[in-house]
Amino acid sequence: MIEVEKLNNADKSRVKLEMKQVFISYLAIGIIVAIVTSACIIAIQKYDNLPIGKGTAITLLLLAVVSGFTAFLYFAVKHYRKDLNSDSKRIYSGQITDKTTNTNWGWHGNPAADSNSQPKLVEYFLVIDSQRVCVEAEEYSRFEIGDTVSLHFTSESNILLGVTKELRSGNQA
Repeated sequence: MIEVEKLNNADKSRVKLEMKQVFISYLAIGIIVAIVTSACIIAIQKYDNLPIGKGTAITLLLLAVVSGFTAFLYFAVKHYRKDLNSDSKRIYSGQITDKTTNTNWGWHGNPAADSNSQPKLVEYFLVIDSQRVCVEAEEYSRFEIGDTVSLHFTSESNILLGVTKELRSGNQA
């Protein structure tokens, strides 16, 4: 069963945080784009046989790069902005049918290193009816198989905002 509720302040903060993280991570790509653009500008300045003026070529290059990157950033955060504008979230209620973990071992280039020194990432999953959801370790340990829970998702970007346990009367704990 899926219900729709209004986003509370904590949910809005979570969406804003996710949006900032995406925006900042893509700014790193922007730094690489700036370096490549600078290299192209240097190449344009050294090349003498251009069909248009050097100033015009540099202006067009900068216009294309800036407008393209701005459009890229806009589309990267579009779903988060829609979530904040819609001011609603979806709530899916169901029963936990399985709990699983997935351990990913990192590799740092030393095949002789023991397992204690290898980076390790453990992902925790709850299976609610047929939907597999990655959750934090605290939420994983808080619930048991057979518990009825509610999953709170944003409507556009599908961010998991939280998992709450339902009491038998339908109220949330």
